[in-house]
Amino acid sequence: MNPTWADRFLSETDIAEHDPKSGEPIAWGRRVIEEIPEDLFDDLKARCEMACIFPDWYLVEKRVQFADLMMKHGGVRFVGLGPGGGFKWVRFADGSTWGHSSWRTGALAELHKRPRMLVKCDKEGNEENGGPRIPRVAKGRSSKPRGPTRRPGR
Repeated sequence: MNPTWADRFLSETDIAEHDPKSGEPIAWGRRVIEEIPEDLFDDLKARCEMACIFPDWYLVEKRVQFADLMMKHGGVRFVGLGPGGGFKWVRFADGSTWGHSSWRTGALAELHKRPRMLVKCDKEGNEENGGPRIPRVAKGRSSKPRGPTRRPGR
């Protein structure tokens, strides 16, 4: 909860950040409109989430969570990975694509839960031209029954 003394330094609540791939808002907050003395700024950072969303500072009041995206847009369909294996974007069941780095952990966790498809991307995060989709292999034991438990020769 932000202290009442901070109100004079902050604007009204507005969109603070947009997702780079979808362009939709992902964070809402109050922009710092007047320079805050350093000791008060440190106190504010200890109480609230302060983020530098270039070029301004915001007191972040709300962020979209990965679980909220999954509830709204469906399960994870594809995860785009760059040439070095880094996260680029996640595509949900309804076809919407989101690319903010904060979705990385949730997207990769979903990918490991169930076999999904990985998509190769170029450095900018766009699907490579004609690049094959690489099927993700599920790790773990096979669900097929195993052979006899006795060792041969006994």
